[in-house]
Amino acid sequence: MEMDDIRVIVMCKAPVPGAVKTRLMSRYSAAQAAQWHATMATTVIERAKRLFNDVVIAADDPKHDFFTGFGLPVTIQAEGDLGDRMNRQIGLAFADAASAVLLLGTDSPHMPESRLVAATHALEHADVVLGPVEDGGYDLVAMNRPLSVFSGVVWSSDQVLHKTLENILHQGLTVEQLGIGFDVDFPDDIEKARQAGWISPGLHSV
Repeated sequence: MEMDDIRVIVMCKAPVPGAVKTRLMSRYSAAQAAQWHATMATTVIERAKRLFNDVVIAADDPKHDFFTGFGLPVTIQAEGDLGDRMNRQIGLAFADAASAVLLLGTDSPHMPESRLVAATHALEHADVVLGPVEDGGYDLVAMNRPLSVFSGVVWSSDQVLHKTLENILHQGLTVEQLGIGFDVDFPDDIEKARQAGWISPGLHSV
């Protein structure tokens, strides 16, 4: 699978204080947590732009000023849980003649480019590719045709990966899992991400 053949969809919330990265608020104010979210999201989006030609931001509030500076199409996530919203984006992408879809969140700014390259290569022999993370979820999901693999997933639980794999295998699909990564959810994870290679500019205004 060539990287030019893949549509990358970044699922991203607007950096609204009190509505994002609330688990960082044990150390940071709501405004600072929102600034960290904006910094992380910017890293993820700019990396995707650098590596792929077809990148879309799926936003909770497409009209928020944060999304205007990236020069990318912005679509609305719409209603429902995360699985419903990702399914909608997957359907839109394949309806628009995408050859494959790669969905990203914004919680892994330290993700190496090699992980994204590996995901695209894995689509050559797997129906679904997942990037597991330490908390039982995943930092990316890719597929080469519209598939429904999120049924019954309890999001933000430690069973997200397990249930998704169960759905995939129940349908007789093939899956490849990448190495285990981690998300930036708690204050100590910021330093962990920096040690993993994330060059963070620190807090900035949003």
